[in-house]
Amino acid sequence: MSSQKQSETMHIDPQNDYKAQARRLRTALSDDGHAVGHSRSLELVARLHGARDWNTLAAAPQPNTTSAPFAIGERVTGTFNDSPAQGRVIGLSETIKPDLWRVTVAFDPPVDVVTSKLFSSERRRIQMIIGAEGRSRRLTGTETGVMALRRA
Repeated sequence: MSSQKQSETMHIDPQNDYKAQARRLRTALSDDGHAVGHSRSLELVARLHGARDWNTLAAAPQPNTTSAPFAIGERVTGTFNDSPAQGRVIGLSETIKPDLWRVTVAFDPPVDVVTSKLFSSERRRIQMIIGAEGRSRRLTGTETGVMALRRA
């Protein structure tokens, strides 16, 4: 299995990953001559992860495996509508979708947000949804290139 395909299947849902661990444990124990049911293997996996039982493990909030692309107060540089931009992150919050973040950037100097050559409109502060790589997203989830930021 390719590493990309493997990472897609391994980190979709932690609870399903626990269930896969239970299946592997049950198979390994069975191969060694120890018959263990699926329920018992779930309980053993829960105990391995420090939970009292399977229900406690399944109900526990899962740790955030993704990290924010920036930190509040961090300087960033990049482009906005293909124009150079630099500033400071003044707001950052997770969205409901994995690996998407709502970022507010205070630009210094201000950036022109208009793509037309006929007029301009400069903004000091912009809020957008970005992916973990620092690029803005369309509502469809594809990259637009409107904003691309990186740590300064």
